[in-house]
Amino acid sequence: MNRLAIIEDTAGIRQVLSDFFAVQPDFELILSAASFEEFVDRWNPSQRLDLLLCDIGLPGRSGIEAVWHIKESSPQTQVMMFTVFEDQDKIFQSLCAGATGYMLKSSQLSELRAGLREMLAGGAAISPKIAMEVIRFFNRPQQKQPDAKLTVREIEILSLLQSGFSNKDIGDKLFISVETVKYHIKNIYIKLQISSRSELLLRFRNPLG
Repeated sequence: MNRLAIIEDTAGIRQVLSDFFAVQPDFELILSAASFEEFVDRWNPSQRLDLLLCDIGLPGRSGIEAVWHIKESSPQTQVMMFTVFEDQDKIFQSLCAGATGYMLKSSQLSELRAGLREMLAGGAAISPKIAMEVIRFFNRPQQKQPDAKLTVREIEILSLLQSGFSNKDIGDKLFISVETVKYHIKNIYIKLQISSRSELLLRFRNPLG
């Protein structure tokens, strides 16, 4: 039996998902939560969790932050984002955080079930529209890498970004202001010729390499 948890803030959608998976013979719904915070309060990481179905736009901490948390606490858990967001930034933030599925809320429940089964079999589950966004991203003309090197401070901030820290958390950890953090991130983007945090995480996972 595949143990499943759901994080979805819209009560109607959460109920539909819960009712559907509660009667599927190969799924055991162990938890349905309205927020990341509720999920953390109710789930014990010592409990086996095979699948997490998670919205992105949650009250409080986002679904992307939930992915970082679950993959750190339970690396074997497969995470599918179930969302209305189709933009590249949200897609790649989710994938970089560790999600292996990304399906839109316009998907049929049968498609969602099939996607979760595909993930359990070692594959990835992505809605066709999202797959096209991924293709567009990798088909973009590649720019020549700049000669500029990152400073020690910039590498330090990049490492914290990779670990999922927010700008405020980085500032607190390094004892600098949020504005100073933003200044360094802007310089990182310029030097690496990128335009978003998700692109940074995807293309420069090892700044020293």
